[in-house]
Amino acid sequence: MWVKFKEKTYESYFQTELGRLTNISFAPDQTDEGLLGFDGAFFIPFIGMTGLFPYVRVARWRRFIGISASEIDSFGDELNDRLPPFNLNLFVQYKRPERMARSNAAEWPSWGAAYYRYTTDHRQQHLLEKIANAAHGRAAVVYASPAFWSNTDLFAHGRDGTIVAHSNIADVANLTGHHRFSYREAGHHGIGHSEPQPLESSPFDAIIRRGIEQDALPFTRQMKALDASIREALDGERGSYRLWQAARQAILGGGIADAYPRARGTWLDAIYSVIAFGQAFDVRITALGVDTVAEPVETT
Repeated sequence: MWVKFKEKTYESYFQTELGRLTNISFAPDQTDEGLLGFDGAFFIPFIGMTGLFPYVRVARWRRFIGISASEIDSFGDELNDRLPPFNLNLFVQYKRPERMARSNAAEWPSWGAAYYRYTTDHRQQHLLEKIANAAHGRAAVVYASPAFWSNTDLFAHGRDGTIVAHSNIADVANLTGHHRFSYREAGHHGIGHSEPQPLESSPFDAIIRRGIEQDALPFTRQMKALDASIREALDGERGSYRLWQAARQAILGGGIADAYPRARGTWLDAIYSVIAFGQAFDVRITALGVDTVAEPVETT
């Protein structure tokens, strides 16, 4: 039986709590208002979106609008001055598991009791493994899934801020060679299948702590480093690369895409690469950091 709530609902609550585990987080995503969200509450306005592209002709106005590539860089410098630095890129693939409560379930012999399970996608798993390698320690790549199954539990944990504490976290690298993962409870333990193999990932708070102990980078450099990791992971993956490019084109739109090459290599270009990767492969990407006056919140 599938858990009662939708994957996106669980993701929304998890992301909200993630913003509290450190005091700095940035999760680029496309929104209807054309804004980029900062920690779900702080917003950087992208005026009509086209205003940040280099001189795009808008037919109905019969004139060019936008800013130059050098002005994009200047705007990036302003953001670096105003925004805190970042230490870690966190890739999370959220899973909606099945709750298996019958003794004829395929993985029952591994547990002998009710458990949860989800299936991994081969292409997605492969790309996430490459992301982890390409990031050279500056990214954590995990699966996150709930260890509860009812809407009542979801809303109660959302109210109490305990969604993360009642989730199971699995390191993507641990699932190499497995097509399914099962677990009984929250935490970082489970079993990879089809050949059952006990797996232990790092506790989620330990993942966050290791990440924020790294050298911090200014906002625009963090975005460019993230973009570089994505491009390295997609290198040689023809089908995945085409899908990612299609997602970029869909975000940019035809008229803007024609003029967009002038902005290649900028921090803005990097953000669109990140958004496109997340949409193409159903992965949520968050840049995390911590300032010098506050400690990250414990998750256990």
